Amino acid sequence: MNGKATAGVGTTAKGITLIYAQILPVMAIVSLFPAIPRLFAQFGHIPAAGFLIPAIVTIPSLCCALFAPLAGIIADRYGRRRSFVGGMALYVLAGLVPLFANDLVVIMISRAFLGVAEAFAITISSALIGDYFGEKRHRWVAWVGVATSIAGTALIAAGGALADVSWRGPFGIYLAAIPAFIMALVFIDEPVSVRREDPARPVVRLGFPWREAALIGAVTLLTSVLYYVEPLNIARVLDFRGAGSATRIGIIQAATSLGYIGGAFLYRKLHDRGIGTLLALAAALIGSGQLVIGFGPSWQVVSIGATIQQLGGGMVIPTLLAWGQAMLPLEQRGRGMGIWATAFFTGTFVCSPIVSFVSNVSGGLVPAMTVMGFITLAAAVLAYMVLPSGRAARKVLASS
Repeated sequence: MNGKATAGVGTTAKGITLIYAQILPVMAIVSLFPAIPRLFAQFGHIPAAGFLIPAIVTIPSLCCALFAPLAGIIADRYGRRRSFVGGMALYVLAGLVPLFANDLVVIMISRAFLGVAEAFAITISSALIGDYFGEKRHRWVAWVGVATSIAGTALIAAGGALADVSWRGPFGIYLAAIPAFIMALVFIDEPVSVRREDPARPVVRLGFPWREAALIGAVTLLTSVLYYVEPLNIARVLDFRGAGSATRIGIIQAATSLGYIGGAFLYRKLHDRGIGTLLALAAALIGSGQLVIGFGPSWQVVSIGATIQQLGGGMVIPTLLAWGQAMLPLEQRGRGMGIWATAFFTGTFVCSPIVSFVSNVSGGLVPAMTVMGFITLAAAVLAYMVLPSGRAARKVLASS
């Protein structure tokens, strides 16, 4: 035996706990979408409310992107379990502050801390999936995609219903994080390391694989940008094509999101293919869907395009997660997945200005969707040509 660390024992309870943690960033964003009008009614008289109130929704993702690498470093240095449990505890505390606070600044600060907690939750849960499940990780990363899609739809509906009760109502959804914290306490343990044959032999400290981490970060950032083009803009395109009321558009979006679930299961079926093949297929589906959206003459055709796009989108997170986990050794997987999380969440921020720029150049949002579709198809070809797609890549994805 060598001194390399290996995955700990994975159980169903651990897997469910880690998937639960992956839902938390979705909870932080989408549950508050319906509450924005109520928040303006409550705090609209405050100076800079036009900036502060939307920031309540977005600042957790910003802080998550900023602090994810630090969360990974702490997890690698001080242990996965204590870092993960601490992050989950902070999430519960920060998430519930708005139920009692009346000061918008206090709420903003609590949301920033919520983002820090998210950084720990998503970074360490991503690392632990690889640590615990090894070659079987593909089953769990596929369920991450399914769970986040279903949770997103349910949380929007719940947030809307609770916002009708009070502006504080949607913040009550964070009570659902308490079971996740308890599950982390009960089920999550520290991944074990393989014992060295010679205990007297000094431990070899591996250098951090910056080259691999940089590649993972760059590919994840680009893929995130291309994926988020549709989710961030499809409602406006449907409106342009006469889909009707906001409620009807929401129902259409919920229906098209079934494609995302299909994509997650498609990844599960094809997980042993090379990273180049998987990302090329995902990008081809996303790009094709964007082209159908851009050229679609009616909301019905646009909806078909959105479903195709979501089919590719459902492959994105499982593919990138499994690839990143396989490329990084256990001892440094926390920091590496922190870089992954930063890249992915940064993509959500830079996507909007990129689409805005393309819209200005191309003459509107609908033509921009067409342009982005061609760009994404070009990225699919590039992924297949540049990233490993053959047997060597399959061995990497199948190994721990």
